[in-house]
Amino acid sequence: MGEPGCMSYGSRDWDENGNLVRDTTTFTYQVIWQGAIDFSDTSGSTAKVITLSIPGFDPANCVFMVIPTRAQDIQSAEGDTLGNIKSYPYVTTSAGQVVLRSANPSANLGNT
Repeated sequence: MGEPGCMSYGSRDWDENGNLVRDTTTFTYQVIWQGAIDFSDTSGSTAKVITLSIPGFDPANCVFMVIPTRAQDIQSAEGDTLGNIKSYPYVTTSAGQVVLRSANPSANLGNT
């Protein structure tokens, strides 16, 4: 333990007015789903859609995160328009499920 009144673990975030808006020393995280999502076989003009059933997932108090794992997903330079093509899918959430698409539903998928 740290000294009285000192935070020894966690994270704190403040808003632009200096108000504490999140303090992870007062709650815990629980991973309710983890896995690999593969969009590498996506091509042509049809988006790949993956629906994940995640019991207990509630958008009101849960967060879904996508973390890229392939080096080629990283934009190599500011002007590199191809670097993030397969990095971050379009995500929608609802109670008990997360839907991932390889592109925004309104995107022109001729080059996805």
